[in-house]
Amino acid sequence: MFNFAPHGRNLGPLVEHPSSPSASAGVVSDCAKNREGGMEQPAAAAAVAAEKEGMAQGEDLLHQFERILDHDLLIDEVGFLHPTQFQSLDCSQTGNSTSESHEYTQEYLWCRDHKLAISSEVLPKLYRAARHAYSNSATVKDAALLEPDLMSHSKALLILCPDMLTAWNSRKMVLSVSYDFTKLKDELQLCTMILSYSPKNESTWSHRRWVIKKVSEHHQDMSGLIERESLLVKEIAEKSKMNYRAWRHRCWLISYMTREQVLDELKKSARWNELHVADNCCFHYRRSLLLALLDSRCIEGENSLDYKSEVHLLWKEELRWNEMLIRRYQGRESLWIHRRFLSQWWVKFLLSGEEMECCAAGISLVDLFLSQEIYLLSDCLNVPADEFGEACIQAELAALYILWISKQVPAVKPQLEERLHSLGSLEDVLARACPERSRLWTHLIA
Repeated sequence: MFNFAPHGRNLGPLVEHPSSPSASAGVVSDCAKNREGGMEQPAAAAAVAAEKEGMAQGEDLLHQFERILDHDLLIDEVGFLHPTQFQSLDCSQTGNSTSESHEYTQEYLWCRDHKLAISSEVLPKLYRAARHAYSNSATVKDAALLEPDLMSHSKALLILCPDMLTAWNSRKMVLSVSYDFTKLKDELQLCTMILSYSPKNESTWSHRRWVIKKVSEHHQDMSGLIERESLLVKEIAEKSKMNYRAWRHRCWLISYMTREQVLDELKKSARWNELHVADNCCFHYRRSLLLALLDSRCIEGENSLDYKSEVHLLWKEELRWNEMLIRRYQGRESLWIHRRFLSQWWVKFLLSGEEMECCAAGISLVDLFLSQEIYLLSDCLNVPADEFGEACIQAELAALYILWISKQVPAVKPQLEERLHSLGSLEDVLARACPERSRLWTHLIA
């Protein structure tokens, strides 16, 4: 029944004498493994318990966070503060969240006067809880149960991560079921809240345009909404310099503006542009407004001539205003780009058959305009040098502006060269303004 190996054969590896060194080492190794295994089990259990506690804390934080958002629908500013900064807030008063407030609300969340502060210490837990809750709500099939949870969880998630396109699309899906102006207003408020700390977030601006388009399908009078939108963009642009996305949104709003609003925007934006001459975005906005006035020539009847004359006067005033800024602020490329746009349309307008008129001295209006531009070029070339090099940049930009006119409107090139005779040829002017690029000027002129 039992098979025993012969005496002395292959027993060495199987059985060792207790007193041998290898046997002692094996016993010590086994004891160490037993101790490690005994230590790993409590450590693993502690890690699982800590994870469960973190998830519970995250869910509690998310509950308090969503509760604050539901109680105060007018929150317009959100800030994520370092724990040391957060402790400086008076957390004993939590605005609309005072009733039934948990310790997490007092310790990590703060809301008062429509301003919300979140401690950065809990952002990972809060984000994981919000994403988990949103994922669970998005899988619900029942539409009656889907809407409230999905809107609440997606709102919390988007405040923490506004680039979550899936959450934005979920909200569009719910809002598209039936038109509700109140909910769309709340959606604009949510976008305002996110833009307060992320003013260049493209997803938020895109969603805001979707909401406005949705409102325009059911309301004819959009003047009040568009005016508030334009004011919002102005406030955001003052806080966030060179914000191309905000200004592009403002240009998009022009299609919903009335003629009176366009004219009013031109007047109001002039002062802002004078204070931000290096920001090309604000000048692009003015160009969009002027083009909108040109596109409004569909007006027929007795008022059409008056409207046309009004646009021409605005254009001449814009040219005069732009020249004033160019002389006041030297070396600003955005001002010269704006002048290129104005001059191109103005010269083509003067060259049109019905506008080939002459001034009192018998000089054509085109020649008069070119003389004024050459005079501006001469002044820019003769500006004394300064320590910042702005005079050299101004001379180069002025010379490039004249070259640009000759290329964009070839019909005026002979007249332009004739007017340039006092300063030399166009190539001489370019070489004088920027001699290090003389080979480039020769190639361009040829």
